[in-house]
Amino acid sequence: VDHGTAFDIAGKGIANEDSLVEAIEFAVQMAAAKSNP
Repeated sequence: VDHGTAFDIAGKGIANEDSLVEAIEFAVQMAAAKSNP
């Protein structure tokens, strides 16, 4: 789980979006499973 705004790395091109991508992919899987019981 990500927390905070990361002002210390903002605009430096060093942030890592991997956990956000994983969370979105998991949400898509959960939504698909719910609509296809």
